[in-house]
Amino acid sequence: MVGLDMSNNIVKHLRPKQFLLSKELKLLNLSSNNLQHIDTAAFAGLLHLRELDLSNNSLQYFQYSVLEDLYFLRRLTLDNNPWICDYNIHYLVYWLKHHPSVSYTGLICSEPQEFRGWRVEDYVKTYNGECPVDKYMEGNETGQGAQEGSENEAQEVMGEMGEGQGQLLPQPIKEKERNAFEIIRLS
Repeated sequence: MVGLDMSNNIVKHLRPKQFLLSKELKLLNLSSNNLQHIDTAAFAGLLHLRELDLSNNSLQYFQYSVLEDLYFLRRLTLDNNPWICDYNIHYLVYWLKHHPSVSYTGLICSEPQEFRGWRVEDYVKTYNGECPVDKYMEGNETGQGAQEGSENEAQEVMGEMGEGQGQLLPQPIKEKERNAFEIIRLS
């Protein structure tokens, strides 16, 4: 068997080693199933799979290592899933980044509201964009200096990184109110 079309069924959950007896499978269509969860190792043994269609389901993210056995995958269709853009989505973007030969479609954030309609890749690029910038006191031998914490100093450090670097990343739809903060490092 080279292709398996399981579209338009009621598959909600893929369990580990679900396709272990289909090792020669090259095309797997699981679209339009209301699929909500894929266990790690669900695709174990599908070493020759080239196309995987997971479109029109209810997937929100992939667990770590769900895609690890798909060495020869060339096409991944992910359209019309309610992808939640939070830390859990990072694995999928990481995997795609490290498998540049995989052509994919359909990674659009649906939640949270401020990222709705964003490409998931753009969301991941901004994930660390709001983290405070550390500025250590020079001359501290332990490498753990006191944190000054003022907003002006954080902006100075950002300026040292290079003009315009922060402008290359997409901006959130809603501007967040900036609060003054202080970071205290505990050793």
